[in-house]
Formats: sequence, C-alpha cells, structure tokens
Amino acid sequence: MAREIIYNALIKKYEADIADANTKITLLLTGGRIIPEHIDITGEVDKLLGKIEEAESRMAILQRVYGRN
Repeated sequence: MAREIIYNALIKKYEADIADANTKITLLLTGGRIIPEHIDITGEVDKLLGKIEEAESRMAILQRVYGRN
C-alpha cells in the first residue's frame, strides 16, 4: 500500500512538473511581452525543456522499473 501511494505521488509530481514547464513555455512564446527577468527567452525555454525531459525520463524509469505488474 505504501508503495502504491509513493508511486502515485511521484507520477503526479512528474505530470505537474511537465504541465508547469509547458505552461511557462507557452506563455513565453505567445505572451508578446518580455519580462525583465526573462530577457534570455531562448535560454529560459531551453531550461524548461530540460525540466520536461528530466520529468519524462524519471517517470518512464519509475513506470518501467517499479510500475504495476
């Protein structure tokens, strides 16, 4: 039971990380305004893509190694 709770929590965390990064990328690419903290938009999008890649990779490993049989 604890294994399933932890597994589900991690899946939700990775899904939320992916959704958060996708939302930020969409806003940066379609916002039309440059926010002073985000002058390097390409660098920011690149970092966010890295976060998506990391979350997707971790979720795939979790599902492959520890997923339900």
